[in-house]
Amino acid sequence: MPERDSYLSPSKGFRPPDENLVLLRQLLESLAVLKDIDARSVSGVRARRLCTEIQEAIDHLRVLRSGLDPIRQPKRVFDPSSAKQLARLIADAMLQQPLEPLDGVERFYGSGVYALYYDGPFKAYQLIKGAEHPIYVGEVDPADPDAGTAEEQGTGLSRRLREHAKSISRAENLDIRDFSYRCIVVKSAWQMMAEQILIRRFRPVWNKEMRICPGFGKHGDDPETRANKRSAWDTLHLGRNWATKDGNKPNSRTSEQISARIRGHLAQYTVSLGSEDTSNKDPGPS
Repeated sequence: MPERDSYLSPSKGFRPPDENLVLLRQLLESLAVLKDIDARSVSGVRARRLCTEIQEAIDHLRVLRSGLDPIRQPKRVFDPSSAKQLARLIADAMLQQPLEPLDGVERFYGSGVYALYYDGPFKAYQLIKGAEHPIYVGEVDPADPDAGTAEEQGTGLSRRLREHAKSISRAENLDIRDFSYRCIVVKSAWQMMAEQILIRRFRPVWNKEMRICPGFGKHGDDPETRANKRSAWDTLHLGRNWATKDGNKPNSRTSEQISARIRGHLAQYTVSLGSEDTSNKDPGPS
């Protein structure tokens, strides 16, 4: 085995200050023998378990190596080739787009990512009124996954926005004039990652990932097609005909209970465009 640096190599007169370094030296020497193991002789279940344990050991060694290095690692490294960094740049670019009224979206080419905003009097949403905190975030895939231009991507993004406008217009207690949106057309394959960044950052209350008021993005749960209970969104915002047909089971929560959950969620997670980016944190229910 090649000679290690002086803090591990007895041949250079180094004397370990404690037993931990002795154990570390023994571990490093044993790794040279393990490289000759025939991995094909290990069963599938045992191999997966060993892979997990090896990865844990690698993580521990990486931390130890960093601690031994007298030169500190940088706190942050910006890698423009990183998929996550690029998705964050796309999300930030979308947030810089101007707000447009959701009422009267014209047809346009392109797929990508978008956000809806509410600025009306509905009591449950007062914490996001005027805060530019999206009430819903979504993404639209291109008609052709290999599309190279917005025209080849189709009109999916504008169509989705128009569908959302129809759903809101049918709600008895919402006014489409209180809604706006911003969006950005994205090169094919990047829209989903940008959406996830935005969901983690804002935790929009209508997104199903939050499990607070899901159902807005549904396109119809007619009881004649499939049995389903009424979504929280359709319970709070009655109006879509298919959601109240006979056979569509009521939601287990009342509109008052859903409103209370919305207020609690927004009190904890409402942010504005200038707030701290929390997109590295996993989204989840309140």
